[in-house]
Amino acid sequence: MSNLDDLFICTNPTRRDLKKIFLDEKYARGILLKNGDVIIWNGEVMHTKVIPFLVENGIHFSLFNDRLSICWQFESWKDIQERLVKAKHHLEIMGFSDEGYIIIDTRYYTHTDMEFPEIHYGELFQEGYELKPSSIEE
Repeated sequence: MSNLDDLFICTNPTRRDLKKIFLDEKYARGILLKNGDVIIWNGEVMHTKVIPFLVENGIHFSLFNDRLSICWQFESWKDIQERLVKAKHHLEIMGFSDEGYIIIDTRYYTHTDMEFPEIHYGELFQEGYELKPSSIEE
């Protein structure tokens, strides 16, 4: 599906939409918007190929089975956490559970290495939890 002729972009997908996106395995890329909406497409197509077709940009992510990878582009950690919390319903429909792992990729866009503690999605909803790096490597 890396061919853009086959690209299927969906906002707030239904389970039926997900069948078109996931194909053989649960793998998608997407964007978390400020209002909690989620735009997703098949994971084989990079964000840079899809952005020209979108009217709004947001926090880039990829979903592969039980791992949600957030591509950091200098957004605040608080903003990322708020958007993930707002998107809970949509992520659940995609089959992502509270036990799923969140990986923060700080290298791809920013060329900066930051370490994070192991993060399970459900932790974002615990009172007092704050999404943030545990350290910064020089």
